[in-house]
Amino acid sequence: MMKKVLRERGLPEDLVYVALIESGFSSSALSRVGAVGYWQFMRGTGRDYGLKINSHIDERRDPVLSTQAAADYFSGLYNLFGSWYLAIASYNTGENRVKRLIMTHHTRDFWELIKRGRMPSETVNYVPKFIAASLIAKNPGKYGFADIEYSRPLAYDEIKVSGTISLRRLANKMNLDYAELKALNPAY
Repeated sequence: MMKKVLRERGLPEDLVYVALIESGFSSSALSRVGAVGYWQFMRGTGRDYGLKINSHIDERRDPVLSTQAAADYFSGLYNLFGSWYLAIASYNTGENRVKRLIMTHHTRDFWELIKRGRMPSETVNYVPKFIAASLIAKNPGKYGFADIEYSRPLAYDEIKVSGTISLRRLANKMNLDYAELKALNPAY
């Protein structure tokens, strides 16, 4: 689903591996600085990209909505920098820090900025992690990953409700297991 969203928006499908290195594709991922969900959005950035975040809902944990927001964010970052490596680096450390480095060192070459700049060590390693994750995911056997059991894509239906409803009450009314319904709706 994430690759499909990226593809539909004209972005490289490999950007999906940012979610892998950010969260391990976990909706419940929470960083030490408060980034949440698959794409590890901070509260402000999530809101800037249209995600609802309040005491009842956190769309940073929604796989579809957060992926759409991440795609929008990546589009903007690529338009700003004209380089996927710089876009990915700024996703990690913030676009203002990357802009300052570009202005200070007069280059848009990510590798040159690492040599010359004060890029945080986490970001220095971030793009190589992304590259490694992409290579391994595309050819796991080559890198010693064998007998991998891939999960089947989730099949689900969307149901629109008017107003608010308790997930527990909804599960009860639909004769569904509450824990399973909750797991399929991590934003709530």
